Amino acid sequence: MESRELKDAEQIQYFTSTATVDDESKGTRDMTPLAPFVVSGGKNTERYYFIHVNTLSAKYKFNIRPEYFGDESSYTEVFPKRIAGILSKNADAKIFCVFDMDTVIKYKQQEKHEAFINSLKSEIENGQVILCESMPSFEFWLLLHFTDCQDLLKDYPEVAEVLAPHIKPYFPISNIRLKNLLKKEKYVQDPTWVQRMLDEGLLEQAIKRAKVCLDREIKEKGKHSYTKVFKAFE
Repeated sequence: MESRELKDAEQIQYFTSTATVDDESKGTRDMTPLAPFVVSGGKNTERYYFIHVNTLSAKYKFNIRPEYFGDESSYTEVFPKRIAGILSKNADAKIFCVFDMDTVIKYKQQEKHEAFINSLKSEIENGQVILCESMPSFEFWLLLHFTDCQDLLKDYPEVAEVLAPHIKPYFPISNIRLKNLLKKEKYVQDPTWVQRMLDEGLLEQAIKRAKVCLDREIKEKGKHSYTKVFKAFE
């Protein structure tokens, strides 16, 4: 894979709109085919991961805008509005919803989560909306770039403990807590960490491992961590 640095001007372009698609208010687009949209909880880690993959990879392209990413705890209310806005102007759009399942438990949102799924039943059934949840969090998807994990990691701290020694060396600055490293914009906006993972073929490894993890969880429900983020790359 060709390795190149991400220019500042290019990074700004992909931060505001990563594909050639007009603003929702205009309702028109000049792109064939239309790149899928990513709607996600998590303000920085998820957003910049997808921004960098989109920018650096010739294979994977997404529509990404800041308003599609936000507070993880409010996704059940925010996602339907974002999805409706996208589909109202792009009827053939495919939308990947990336969110963490540990927040459902932490904020006691089980009922809201079910209502959220039911509100999108038709869009899910026809393939317009694809749910890409992770248990416990998106960081488990990052962990699968480096290693298979058969355990049930119940929350972010448990994932971070396993992930930290693998991913911290991929950042120019690695002598800080992983939470600060992944959550702060000033660190994750540098594409180096994603560039290295792409160059080493780790994304493809994560896709394969995520499918195995999901199969394990389906067979032994509640005993393994899993992530469906791989669906955005199929």
